[in-house]
Amino acid sequence: MLEKQMQLLWELQEIDSGLDLIRDTQDGFAPKLDNIKEDIGLLGGAGQEYQQELAAKEVERRDLRDVVERLKGLISQSKEKIAQVSNNKEYFAVLKELEHNQKLVEKQEHELLGLIEEIDSIKEQIADNEKELAAKHDDMAQEEKHIAEKVAALERKIKSGGKGRLAKAKEIDDLFLRRYLRIRKNFKNAVVLAENGTCRGCNVKLPAQVYIDLLKAQELMNCPNCQRIMVHREEAEVKKK
Repeated sequence: MLEKQMQLLWELQEIDSGLDLIRDTQDGFAPKLDNIKEDIGLLGGAGQEYQQELAAKEVERRDLRDVVERLKGLISQSKEKIAQVSNNKEYFAVLKELEHNQKLVEKQEHELLGLIEEIDSIKEQIADNEKELAAKHDDMAQEEKHIAEKVAALERKIKSGGKGRLAKAKEIDDLFLRRYLRIRKNFKNAVVLAENGTCRGCNVKLPAQVYIDLLKAQELMNCPNCQRIMVHREEAEVKKK
């Protein structure tokens, strides 16, 4: 009777271990999606920064163009004044003003050219970022589909395993089953081998009398140290045959 119960407990634990493995596999899917979501978040944030930088540069370009246009207007006025001056002093004053504004225009147009190059570079970065972001969204969609298929398959296994587990649990004495479930809250391997006077769950040497009582197989034995249910090696081997 006891030997049969121990065998059933061992078999129940194998079913539970298989179900645990399936659930752990399901839990392992989340980090993959989280990594992709994190990448999407970073790319999205970078895209916003690029857009803000682009907007600022566009404003700077418009302001610079306004400055250039204003200077060109002043140059035109200076050219008109030169044709109308009546003395050398006034002529050289207007000429000096003209040359000054021409140099400013040359400088501002050079800065404007550099600014346009910066804007083009930012636009390229935005385009590259958007491509990478789109690719990440595609990866996310494919991964979600792939995971959904795997989860569905695992759920079927859990459902099937759950039926087998329920049937196995019904064969086990209620007192033994409750003890097994209580221990399993702390240890997934609630049932462990004991051999050569040692509990293989915690690898602690058992008191001689405890090991002798275990060999007698007259009652359900717990390890005095870890409280796991112990099975003698020969009993486990009988179960496997």
